Amino acid sequence: MRLIPIYLGVLLLPWSASSLAAPIKWGFSPSDPPPYVVMDGASLQSSLTKDLGQLVANATDRSVLFIPVPNNRIDDAFNRGRIDIICNTQPSWHTHPEQLLWSEVLYEDADVIATRSTSQLPSSISDLRGAMVGTTLGYHYSSKLTDAFESGQLTRHDVRDLNTRIKMLERRRLDATVELRRPLQHYLLGKPADIRISDWEIERFALRCATPRQPEDHRRLIDAIHRLLDEGQITDLVDRYQ
Repeated sequence: MRLIPIYLGVLLLPWSASSLAAPIKWGFSPSDPPPYVVMDGASLQSSLTKDLGQLVANATDRSVLFIPVPNNRIDDAFNRGRIDIICNTQPSWHTHPEQLLWSEVLYEDADVIATRSTSQLPSSISDLRGAMVGTTLGYHYSSKLTDAFESGQLTRHDVRDLNTRIKMLERRRLDATVELRRPLQHYLLGKPADIRISDWEIERFALRCATPRQPEDHRRLIDAIHRLLDEGQITDLVDRYQ
């Protein structure tokens, strides 16, 4: 009779170990635009960030908690252990990138210019001289574009979201807007607008995941991401949001 509970206990060990594994604390910036982040109130909805986090969680046999962190608090969240990992980032956006463990590049994006379809597409900042340019509140742009704003060559007009910037552009309240290419293309799939997107890229971003170097299980997250990259699963995921 004593053999039965012992045998059952052995059978339950793998399930117990997996169920007790701490969830991945996956940080994300709630201000990132769709398709990177889609919010419904305080809840993260299906998006590139959520799907990527779930993909990595499944690959590591762990659950995942999605934790919103403002862009200017990400390094602090790492230091305090509030989050284990964040993606959609790059080393130059962090104070001490050398203290973090970095994945390979997952995907790329770029800041581009949107104008009305009747306007000439710019191929340089000088082509925009005198323009009222819609920008994202709190967003830091390339040094060349920042210099153009500060010198008065261009006028920066901060606008709360992409939808509002496009409406202002169509109504001639803006001459141009600076947008990330993927979010702009994603937006136009659902809400076509009479605008054009420049081939010229103001700045290009090679976006990765980052995690503190300790504890050791953080390295396993990066290893899992690299396996998923090698298998093409992350590329397939990103392609669904093109």
